Amino acid sequence: MKIDINITQLLGEKADFYLNHVCEKITKDELQTPSKTSLDRVFTQSNRNPQVLRSLSQLYNHGNLGGTGYLSILPVDQGIEHSAAFSFYKNPDYFDPAEYYKTRH
Repeated sequence: MKIDINITQLLGEKADFYLNHVCEKITKDELQTPSKTSLDRVFTQSNRNPQVLRSLSQLYNHGNLGGTGYLSILPVDQGIEHSAAFSFYKNPDYFDPAEYYKTRH
């Protein structure tokens, strides 16, 4: 199922604020953006021991995102109490992102 939504229309009158915002408190050069060198650039300069650095390297260099600087950790051990099913079982319409958006705006 493909949903064709124009982000500008979706944001409405606040579109310019959200899409053209420039943060004045944090500059671009202060950001740690993901890259192939993220692990070396960010973590090896810290006081972490070699075992921790090796474990981080394994996490960052494995799977579909391996070597990109991105890391995705899913909380698979959290069980039903933290799932969408538990949060929204009283209102199944909230499983549909478009419906959820309509109720919030």
